[in-house]
Amino acid sequence: MTYRGEMTEPLGARIRRLRTGRGWTQRELAEPGYDRGFLAKVETGNRPPSEEMLAYLAERFGLTVDELRFGRPPGVADELRASLDEGYRDLEQGRIAAAEARFSDVGKQAAGYHLDDVECYARFCQAEVKWQLFDVAGAQKELEHAEELAGAAPPWLRAMIVHRWSGCRYLSGDAGTAIARIEEALDAQPADPDAELCLLSALIHPLMEMGGLHRARRAAEAGRRLTRVATRPDFVARFHRQASQVWQAIGRADRAEQDLTEACRLFASAGFDRDAARCRWARGYLLRRLGRLDEARAELTSARDQLAAIGSEEGVAGATLELAEVRLRQGAPEDAAALISAVWALLARDVESLGEATGLRGQIAQARGDLESATRLLREAFEIQTRASLHGAAVSTSLRLGDVLRQRGQLDEAIEAYRRGLDSAAGSGT
Repeated sequence: MTYRGEMTEPLGARIRRLRTGRGWTQRELAEPGYDRGFLAKVETGNRPPSEEMLAYLAERFGLTVDELRFGRPPGVADELRASLDEGYRDLEQGRIAAAEARFSDVGKQAAGYHLDDVECYARFCQAEVKWQLFDVAGAQKELEHAEELAGAAPPWLRAMIVHRWSGCRYLSGDAGTAIARIEEALDAQPADPDAELCLLSALIHPLMEMGGLHRARRAAEAGRRLTRVATRPDFVARFHRQASQVWQAIGRADRAEQDLTEACRLFASAGFDRDAARCRWARGYLLRRLGRLDEARAELTSARDQLAAIGSEEGVAGATLELAEVRLRQGAPEDAAALISAVWALLARDVESLGEATGLRGQIAQARGDLESATRLLREAFEIQTRASLHGAAVSTSLRLGDVLRQRGQLDEAIEAYRRGLDSAAGSGT
């Protein structure tokens, strides 16, 4: 589906083509509103039509003014949006090259037709390709490119741009900016349940990691009310997946599992295989927290393999890291170390994962009896997490570090590690 020949066609030539295609003479088209001679000058490009004449001619042709002005075939905007939707499903199912080519093609066509909202959507989709490939900097750049046209975009798309941009900032170690941007958008966003639900979903994880459980719970409760009126199943599914973290943290594992089950169902029904696999990753995390390690291992292995088949490098890194945590808890530190090593290059792209993986390496060293390496790695993890304002993770790491130092008989240093953990907890604002 391309119309590029018409996109580059001069306006006068387009008017002449449309007129002759209907079998009309210049007089038949021009009169009674305009003189035949004036129309002749417009068709040859010697005189531009006024806005009034353009509106008159568009009405005669049965077109909108912009369809005539930019050579848009009737219905092309809807066709291009549908093409982007199809490309997004391609991306979710691992057909990355096909999706990227479609996004690029549609973006060029939308630009030629001056369809700013469609071009914005195409640019967002191109950012999603970078996101799936775990190119955080590339995704942020593409999102900023999309934001140049966000004024023409529908509220749900503007919200999703903020969601992903904030995700990029969070993964880059700037959680404070990520949260501030989402909250700013929530304050400015017109009443639209899909957009508001999208933004509330985006808030939950960074708030949790910064120790803001109470604020995250408020976002989850507000989002749950919006699920009754939201119209986009993928946004509802994304919310359920994020909200499950809150219910886990407050001891409502049953509610967390219900949310994950519903999220997976909704994603699967939409053909969003990548996000459905991410729900399995999240369920593996829940099972590990509940101590159901064999089930967690099976779920995380399936999630990792599905995400690898789809080409979701960010998902592979996260699921593998969680699987390594399970194997360590199962008494297999060498397996855990091998899993982390296999995806280390991916983990290093994301500050949160880098801090978690470094801390896990410290725990592996402790399990091996190498307390000196454990101390060094846990200290390194704590510094990474503190710099990124990941207070919850930093508190856990400081407790482990203090325990290792006590094992080594370094009581003063252990007390200092515990104190720094308390300082980090206080910095969370909880």
